[in-house]
Amino acid sequence: MIRLLVLLLAATPAPAQDMKVVPAAVFKPFFKGDSTATAVKAFTMDTMAVTNAAFLKFVSNNPQWSAQNIQRLFAEAEYLSHWTSAFTEGLDHQLANQPVVNVSWFAARAYCQSQGKRLPSMAEWETAALSAPVDSRYQNTNDIILDWYSRKMPEGATVGSVYRNQDGIYDLFGLVWEWTEDFDRVNFSDDSRNSAELPAGLFCGSASIDAADAADYATFVRYAFRASLKGNYTGRKLGFRCVKSL
Repeated sequence: MIRLLVLLLAATPAPAQDMKVVPAAVFKPFFKGDSTATAVKAFTMDTMAVTNAAFLKFVSNNPQWSAQNIQRLFAEAEYLSHWTSAFTEGLDHQLANQPVVNVSWFAARAYCQSQGKRLPSMAEWETAALSAPVDSRYQNTNDIILDWYSRKMPEGATVGSVYRNQDGIYDLFGLVWEWTEDFDRVNFSDDSRNSAELPAGLFCGSASIDAADAADYATFVRYAFRASLKGNYTGRKLGFRCVKSL
């Protein structure tokens, strides 16, 4: 199976992943119970989410992370399930350059390590996400988020197709959810692993009492989604990108 996938991939190579610098900043936690604001050092981040094509190359070189070989401790049964039919039927250019999904935190972490990188911390990801969009359609990132939340996430959208921010990084919002290294810092009490879109069970009024800004619905949804995850979970709208320290 892996040999077949690699042969299919050869006709549609993924573009090399570029990285951009995210300037140093002060990260202010979203929840009051978190630690006080902390300094985030400048770092570099992948300009786009990791693609199916890039992750397939990783799996071909590290077969222990294939769907056939991975241990259930590191990924649930839906791990890379979208490859079963789509990839064996043929990998066209669009599919190769869609963000890889159905990957666990463990697998995403292993991929980044194989590239000499790492997953971003929550503070780093949130810092990068603050950069304003360079797009006449949107005045700020909140416009992108609310537009995203108000519709179904796009099926078949390729990386780099939603927006670019002022740091030169694409699609932190509007394409897929993304893993962070410390996604489990905030704890709630629901389970949304089977949710295709938003973790609807998490949004009762009492859950937002500790939020620094209870009116910031967009950010609350993001934090609540992270809190619903466990390291071996997968999701058809959950991907990742990598960072490097400077």
